[in-house]
Amino acid sequence: MKQFYLLLLFLSFAGFSQFHAIEKGQSENNYDLVILNAKILNTKSGKVSSKKSILISKGKIVMISSKKKHQARTIIDAKGKLVTPSFIDPHIHPTDVFGDYEKAPKILPVDSLNILRKKLSDEYLPYGTTTVMTMGQPENWVKELVVWQNNSSPNNVDFIVCGGALISKDTRTPYIGHTEVTSSEMASQKIVEYSQLGIKHIKLYHRLKEPEFSSIIKVADSLGIKTYGHIGDFNPEYLTIPQTLEKGLKNYEHLALIPNSVITTDDDWVRLDNQFKTNFGELNTESRVIEFFLEQFRFIKENKHKEMKAFIKNLRQNNATFSTTLHRLFVQFEPTFFTQVKDTSLTEKQRKRCQENFNLMMQYVKKMHDSGIEIRLGSDMPNGGKVNLSELIILSKYGFKTADIFKIASYNGAKAIGIENETGSLEIGKKAHLIIWSKNPFDNAHNFVSEKTIIKDGEIVP
Repeated sequence: MKQFYLLLLFLSFAGFSQFHAIEKGQSENNYDLVILNAKILNTKSGKVSSKKSILISKGKIVMISSKKKHQARTIIDAKGKLVTPSFIDPHIHPTDVFGDYEKAPKILPVDSLNILRKKLSDEYLPYGTTTVMTMGQPENWVKELVVWQNNSSPNNVDFIVCGGALISKDTRTPYIGHTEVTSSEMASQKIVEYSQLGIKHIKLYHRLKEPEFSSIIKVADSLGIKTYGHIGDFNPEYLTIPQTLEKGLKNYEHLALIPNSVITTDDDWVRLDNQFKTNFGELNTESRVIEFFLEQFRFIKENKHKEMKAFIKNLRQNNATFSTTLHRLFVQFEPTFFTQVKDTSLTEKQRKRCQENFNLMMQYVKKMHDSGIEIRLGSDMPNGGKVNLSELIILSKYGFKTADIFKIASYNGAKAIGIENETGSLEIGKKAHLIIWSKNPFDNAHNFVSEKTIIKDGEIVP
């Protein structure tokens, strides 16, 4: 009997030793990429840890180590540089890349799909954005785009399809990226169709009315589909943000649309219209419309500040989130690292007023952020990768801490999409979507546009 137990003990020890030898072999020899001597940012806590090694295999982070020596197919010595998660842009439009609303193709030709995908990826990957979600595209593009969604690769940006943008029957002609649903039954069926295609996200546009709106929210919720809303228009017949919050919508697009849910009376709109006309003239160009959005924040500060505070409180209590789209506003009156002032018709007095109005808007945005409302990126225009970097600099300029900016650019976007268990933070088991910074943005916000090494699925982006 004693010999039997000794034999069991021997076999157990042998198995234990073999197991650890295998584990050791994996630790030392089987990594695809190791990044040594890195400062790494925890986007959840905002803390930075030094002298770390990031061990990557099969496109994922498998270990974060304090050891200085590891073996791998590729080794990068970060030499103390900052390493962060890459960026996520949950509000893009392929029409901005493949042609504007006038020139975009009716269909995506099968023999051009690889070229088009490469063209889209080149807009984002070199600038650190590795995941994007489209917020509206021609309905004829959907099946091809779902193929991209289902086939990730290190050479292309991860692509997520959002169905819609959905609108009700309207007297106006739908945009190329909008989908019209003319009844509650049609709206419900459209969501079922999206679900059958593998689409798990949909966008509701402000021209979506009742009863279609509530039908979509109900069916989407039953199918586990996340909903996003471009809510807010000058027309009082459309739903407001508080009304859609009550119906269950949580994720909203574009901070600039907020005033349309705070300025609600006809008298207020008449006063605001006169105020804008006095200072800017007629509301007759795209630039003037954007400047009108900014003027609304001045009107709120002067006349509706109490209502705005209550509105922000309501957003927080309902766990609302917002995409940014700040660059599109800012560039009207200020240059950025890659653009000149867009509205060259502004007088110096008007330009200064725009600056003041933008500052007022950002004060409210900062209050929203400080109260716990989650903000995520949303470029919503051409040159999306550059636009995202511009937005990070803008956030810094208006008082956001660098750690919070990285969280907005990565983890918050992942969370809003529902992929926070896969990406958005530098953690074991998550995709190796990383940025190695040549210059540290914690030292200077303009370092966001410094040279950087992009890692996508564990491979270096050329």
